[in-house]
Amino acid sequence: MITQIWHDFHQQLLVFIKSKVSNQDIAEDILQDTFIRVQKNIATLHEPNKLTSWLYQICRNVIIDYYRKQTLNIDDIDVNELTNETNIELDRIKLNSCINLLINDIDESYKDILVAYEINCLKQKDIAQHFNLSLPAVKSRIKRGRHQLKEKLIYCCDFNFNENNITHECKVDCSCN
Repeated sequence: MITQIWHDFHQQLLVFIKSKVSNQDIAEDILQDTFIRVQKNIATLHEPNKLTSWLYQICRNVIIDYYRKQTLNIDDIDVNELTNETNIELDRIKLNSCINLLINDIDESYKDILVAYEINCLKQKDIAQHFNLSLPAVKSRIKRGRHQLKEKLIYCCDFNFNENNITHECKVDCSCN
């Protein structure tokens, strides 16, 4: 069964992971970790018709674990030894960590829908069905949730834009530090 699941889903899961992690090697490692968890926990899947959502949930958890691990190790890194590419990746990790903390702080009615759309990459129509809302209501909540998150990011972080990337620095009173 695991072989069939790998055959059917590994490519689309890898695309999903690469949309969240910029490094190909890390994405492949996360994919392998995902399938290790799938193999260990396949007996817990009681509803085979929910296999796809179960796989994506495991995959999201492995990605979150990866970023948590990276965030915990940030203080151990000697900044003088970092290359420009590593600096960009490190800043991306810090920003993702900051966003994850701040998104949990927005209004509950917007948070779940924003997470479903922006992080879980669900379609607005599917979100509307899941939350028993109209499509315009989902679109409105996504817009309002984004606005709340933007306001919190502006309050919390200073952003610098250059030709190739965006860097940010958390302010001292930020809850992300």
